[in-house]
Formats: sequence, structure tokens, C-alpha cells
Amino acid sequence: MFDSQARRIGCEFTVNRGSDMFKRWKMVAAAALAFAGAAVAGTAGTAGTAATAGTAATAATAAVDLTPTETQWLLSAMPVLRWAREQGLPLDIIVQPQPTPGETPLGLAFIAGRCKLVLSMRGNPDAQATLDSMPAGLHEAVVEAIAAHEMGHCWRHLQDSWGALPNGLNDNGVLGRLRPDQAEVLRDMWQTRREEGFADLVGLAWTLKHHPEHYAAVHVWYTRLRAVQALDTGPHDTRVWLRLAADTLKFSAAASIFEQVHGLWVAGLLDDAEPTQRVAALVPPG
Repeated sequence: MFDSQARRIGCEFTVNRGSDMFKRWKMVAAAALAFAGAAVAGTAGTAGTAATAGTAATAATAAVDLTPTETQWLLSAMPVLRWAREQGLPLDIIVQPQPTPGETPLGLAFIAGRCKLVLSMRGNPDAQATLDSMPAGLHEAVVEAIAAHEMGHCWRHLQDSWGALPNGLNDNGVLGRLRPDQAEVLRDMWQTRREEGFADLVGLAWTLKHHPEHYAAVHVWYTRLRAVQALDTGPHDTRVWLRLAADTLKFSAAASIFEQVHGLWVAGLLDDAEPTQRVAALVPPG
């Protein structure tokens, strides 16, 4: 999932829920979601059941009373949601109605063969803080990149490859000296990290294709977001892939944005051997 580490810089975005502006926003959001064919539902958790794409119009207007922040995120992400429908991705949108402080504002779950784009924005300052961290004029481009990041996770799940390394690569040599429980913790952390790296590259590939004039600025935003890590090679430490992605010529010319990032992703995996060995060496032997 996309983990927001953006600094909270205030500038709270509020609209009177009874105002004509808010009513217009709701109608625009409902119409846009229906056009995108995205299912929308409110649920107390990410495992809830969303409406099917065929009932998107009803779901968008009746199932969820969207907040201004949710509306802003969804409208900005609409080009990606529309594209996901065109690609045939089995995508539902889940809006968590309860307060979700500390949760990632926009994340992805994979349940029963379907991708669930989960909005956890109510009572969650990170939802607005992430928007506030985006430079003026870049909101749409950055939110689209974040949504495409989540589609990267969706695609990996649908390929049944989430957490898997390409043929010929493995962690066995690095983890072999550790106790099984220690190795499991590191393996899980690095699986998440690799998937975050892949998804960050998908978000940037989307930007390169749809907003090439903003690529450098979006890349800088990603780089700042990932710059400070609590743990080297931690689950959201994608710096090795972001460094490689500074050169747009390293993206391949494949038709699919998922395939365009594969070579870059593998290059990052190969560059990552020394840091992972260093971190594994810090774990006390059993």
C-alpha cells in the first residue's frame, strides 16, 4: 500500500456539507465514478463487499456519502480508474466510514480475486496532509501516480506474483545464517519493499506516459517522500528504484506500463544485494 510519510503542513480543506458547491461535487464524483465503471461501497473494513461494476451508478450515489477530501482524491484519480476499467482489472472502491487515523489514505487489498482500492481518510490527517504536500499544479499528476502505484499492486496480485522474485534470484544466501523466525521477519519486510519498489515505478511510468512535462517534479515528490526511512531496506525504502528512475530512458518501450518497469525493477533488485546483506548481518545470531 502507499504509505504516506508527508509532513503535515496544515491548510485544512473544508466545505460546508450542505452547500451548493459540495452538492455539485458529490454529483460530479458520482457521475465520474459511474462513467469509470468503478464500484463504490462503504464498509467498516477492507474485507467488506463492494458493489459490482454493473451497479456503479447506484453505488456511487447511494452507498457512500463522500467527504470533500475523498471526493478530491477520487476525482483526481479518475483517469487511472477509467484506464483500469479499460484494462479489465477487477477493481472495486471501498470507502471506510469509520475514523482511520494512522492508516494509509489510499491503499489496496486483494480479496477473492478482486482488487479493492481502499480509502481510509475519515479522521485521518494524513489524507489531507498528503494532498498538502503536493506542489501547486501537481495535484492531479501526483494523485494519478499514487493511484497507478496501487494498480501496480493489483496487477502483481492478478499475476499471482506478489512477493515473488524473478527466476534466478532468491534471498536464501542472505537469510541462511538466521533463525527461521528472524529470516521470516526479514523476508516479509523485503517482499513488501520489493512490491513497493515495483509499484512506485508503475506510478512513475504512468506519469511519463500521461504527464511527461511533470515527470521530473513527480519524481522529486516521490524521492522526498521516501527520503527518510526508519530502517534501511525497510518495507517502504524504495530509494534504490527511485535513483534508477531518474533516467527516463531506462523505462522500456513495452506496450504495458507494468512491462515497461520490469527491467528497472530487476536492476534495482540486483543493485540491492549489498544493503540487504548488511542489514541481515546486523541481526544477532540465534
